[in-house]
Amino acid sequence: MDKLQLSEKVGYGLGDAAFNFVWMTFIYFQIYFYTDVFGISAAAIGTMLLLTRVWDTINDPIMGIIADRTETRWGKFRPYLLFGAVPLAIVATLAFTTPDLSADGRLMYAYGTYFLVGMIYTAINIPYSSLMSAMTNDPKERASLSSWRFMGAYGAGILVLHFTFDLVERLGGGDQALGFQRTMAVYGVVLAGLLLLSFALTKERIRPVKSKHNIKVEISKLLQSPPFILLFIVGIFSLGFVAIRNGITMHYFKYFLEDESAAKWFLVGGSIANLVGAGATQWFIRWADKKYIYMVLMVCNAVMMAAIYLCGNSNLTGIYLLHFVSSFLSGPTVPIVFAMYADIVDYQEVKTGSRASGLVFAGASFGQKMGWTIGGAATGFLLAGFGFEANTALSSDTVHGIQMMFTLIPGGIALLGAISMYWYQLTDKEMNQIQTALGRN
Repeated sequence: MDKLQLSEKVGYGLGDAAFNFVWMTFIYFQIYFYTDVFGISAAAIGTMLLLTRVWDTINDPIMGIIADRTETRWGKFRPYLLFGAVPLAIVATLAFTTPDLSADGRLMYAYGTYFLVGMIYTAINIPYSSLMSAMTNDPKERASLSSWRFMGAYGAGILVLHFTFDLVERLGGGDQALGFQRTMAVYGVVLAGLLLLSFALTKERIRPVKSKHNIKVEISKLLQSPPFILLFIVGIFSLGFVAIRNGITMHYFKYFLEDESAAKWFLVGGSIANLVGAGATQWFIRWADKKYIYMVLMVCNAVMMAAIYLCGNSNLTGIYLLHFVSSFLSGPTVPIVFAMYADIVDYQEVKTGSRASGLVFAGASFGQKMGWTIGGAATGFLLAGFGFEANTALSSDTVHGIQMMFTLIPGGIALLGAISMYWYQLTDKEMNQIQTALGRN
């Protein structure tokens, strides 16, 4: 079993912190930016997110296959952090830039820049995710790495949610379009530096067994893996839950609660609770198998969503408290799922004789992005279906629709994720047997 130094765990966590200066900004502010600043209709956004993210999702397994076949003096996965950092910073800034174009021109610009962000993000994030399985073969150390990863992610999220409002105002001088562009430029510099630090502090120890099969056979064998298929489905529900709820947050505060200023500390406090929850992942999994912990946490999240709905728009304190509890309980869920994917890499090696880390984590990203795609597109389409028009007085039905999108709809998706996890097969006992079969116990 390969034990890791603290510096390596911190270095790995810095990688996801970097990604979340893009991810969190897009999750929480992109739809709001497009509707209320950039000037695109909700229906057009839904179509754009669906089309661009479908390709981005398809691109994941391609990138996983490329990463598995990469051989450099820096390893298989780390070089992508080194060479992709600056391009990602540039295209993310362009995606938050409002050009002086016609409405059709702006829409085409949005398509192009959003597409590029997805492509470059995938080209770095898939190898980064795969790196976990190459750093250690110890399931507990992988769970620890996953916890550090998402503490980094949530930590960056706290910074994004705390500073974005103020930076947009200060750097834009009252011009939100200019403010968003300059704010993303600042985040771009930070994310590039963090990715380079992650490259420098991490190390690949496990040399993957070279595949005995061609690409089609590898993909076929992965698609025949029951644990992978289950996690793929769970990933769709997990990110669908996040995409709809987070994507509608700004609209919920602006149009339902009618208090945009209250959103800042709501989001910051939620991210802090996420961070604490992610840090408690190892404490949670001491009590039971990872699958059961995940199921309980997601059911509790669904209950929290229903309770927030019942608070209406007059009990802001109750909404805050329930949101913080929900965010804490959400914290361990993503680290648990990604630790499970690292286990699947070992499971596939026993079953097939090949260690396709990149392909497995590409599949993980595929499922996550499919949930993001469906959830993001659904947000735009639901807003349009409820009759939403930016910066106007909305009907009571439209406002109620926004309330539903923030509470009961994502709560139902969380329940589906919990139910799906029930059939996951790789328990801790099963993983110990797999490690013994691989000669690593």
